[in-house]
Amino acid sequence: MEFAEAFNMLTIMLVTIYGLLIAAFTMGLVKLSRHDQPPHSRPAGLVSVIIPARNEEGNIPGILQEMLGQDFPADLLEIIVTDDHSDDATMSCARTFADSHPGLSVKLVHSGSAGMDGNGKKKAIERAVAAAMGDILLLTDADTFHGTAWISSMVSGFANPEIMMVLGPVYFCREKNLLQKIQSLEFMGLMGTTAGSAALGYPVMCNGANLAYRRSAFDKVGGFSANIGYSSGDDQFMMSAVRKHFGSSSLLFNFNEDSCVGTEPEPSIPGFIHQRIRWVSKSRGYTDPVVISVGVVTYVTHLMLLTGLVAGLILPGIGGLSLLLWFAKILLEFPMVWIMSRFFSKRNLLRYYLPAQVFQLIYVPFAGLLGLVLPFRWKGRRS
Repeated sequence: MEFAEAFNMLTIMLVTIYGLLIAAFTMGLVKLSRHDQPPHSRPAGLVSVIIPARNEEGNIPGILQEMLGQDFPADLLEIIVTDDHSDDATMSCARTFADSHPGLSVKLVHSGSAGMDGNGKKKAIERAVAAAMGDILLLTDADTFHGTAWISSMVSGFANPEIMMVLGPVYFCREKNLLQKIQSLEFMGLMGTTAGSAALGYPVMCNGANLAYRRSAFDKVGGFSANIGYSSGDDQFMMSAVRKHFGSSSLLFNFNEDSCVGTEPEPSIPGFIHQRIRWVSKSRGYTDPVVISVGVVTYVTHLMLLTGLVAGLILPGIGGLSLLLWFAKILLEFPMVWIMSRFFSKRNLLRYYLPAQVFQLIYVPFAGLLGLVLPFRWKGRRS
């Protein structure tokens, strides 16, 4: 069999498998979007909102002001700002806000000397959990934006005692340049995969900027003890551990506009590359065969399509089919992105769909490889 024929057959097989996955996730997303969302209900007990922070002096006052404006009862809420060895005035700003607003329960969890009590977001979260009094732990990032009903919406799923973890929607906002707009649109596809796979009963990803779980579930799975060596992945590893211990029915995706959390996309190519390398780096610790399979199929499909399009410039019989299969992939992914653009009220970004597809085709093969072999830089720290 000639190389071109073998290459084409392998590419067809991969795109077919990838297409079936996207179709399944889209069907799950459609099912989720058509389901009437129940009214917010409050679980019994205290809710602890955990905000890990590293060098966030510019964002801490804003997010604490958002917590102050929540429609959730103040007597059932505590806010925990947990420091990840910041070298700016993050904790001083948090203390100033807390002192100025005594009606909001704010706990400050400081980090010890660098290296003495562990670095990284996981260690910061573990310190916060140790100080938390709440039965429900609701996590978000310091550089995010929330509506006034965010807490009420995210904790309402725990009214069902079988639910151990609630996954929340995250979107990019405040886009200024073309790169940020492309990221925003591409990220909608990732969030669509998160929601759609969860609706099918087997979520393959989640986002730590909007995630909640029971304190009992955190304790049951041993926190992050099994993957503390990975600097990233507090969200993904916890999701996999909860699913393993409690079953897929214990996880819920909250497809409600009130639960959305916004964050700004990276403004530059270097920042974007380091972000995606950081995201990929945690995949070395994955053990779930379904998550691994979805990741491998996604990566190899993009790699084969990019290789086919480039090789087709010099090798006859490859480029044309690769181009056709890439167009098929573009069409298959559009319904998912369209649903999420409507959910996030960002349909104006659909004009960048084709540029986003080109961008994705190029960066996925390179980021997937570099994330496994190269360190990354994040908030002044090299990992």
